[in-house]
Amino acid sequence: LPPCLVVQFGRFYWKATPDSQDHSGVKCKVMKPVGFQSVFDVYEFCNDKVKKVLKVARDKALAEEEDRVAKKLRGEDLEDDVKKEDEAMEEDDEEAAALQAALAMSVEPEQPPVGPGLPHDFQGLYELFAVVTHKGRDADGGHYMGWVKADNTASNGSDKKREKIGDSDEDNDDWFVFDDDEVSPCKTEDILKLKGGGDWHMSYLNFYRAKK
Repeated sequence: LPPCLVVQFGRFYWKATPDSQDHSGVKCKVMKPVGFQSVFDVYEFCNDKVKKVLKVARDKALAEEEDRVAKKLRGEDLEDDVKKEDEAMEEDDEEAAALQAALAMSVEPEQPPVGPGLPHDFQGLYELFAVVTHKGRDADGGHYMGWVKADNTASNGSDKKREKIGDSDEDNDDWFVFDDDEVSPCKTEDILKLKGGGDWHMSYLNFYRAKK
């Protein structure tokens, strides 16, 4: 798998015109709405060999999430658990080192990455970070614009509660839209509306990067 994916939507096509005088045909634009998400899971598109590698990381992440939810339901503080573990390791470094060595011998060997530049724990998830849209009903005209996810989204403070889209668990991150020499801020919820179906901007190229 690649570190980045580019998805092109089939927005333009050549329509035959057998009843016209020159029978040459005409270029047309597909206006049908095609929705997409901010996270693209490629697991079902992979062969069995790649799926086997991805499943290891996916199962591990699922088990960790289930454990986190279970602790939250029991009212346990995850930060307190981490502090207790750190204190126990400091009290007996030799015992901890011996335990780590024993665990290293018992666990399965680390799976190789499924592609260049991908982490060993890659789960097959790609996040949307850029979009090129086309506005207009004419295949020979219209207007192209670029939409790019802000790089500072993840560094706005880990203690700050992330804004969500409506009642969902999806982060409503910051984006920028580039309209020639004009740059304006926007949000993830605005990006997900670029699906077409009318005169509004519709996605033509979606750029995804491996989610870490």
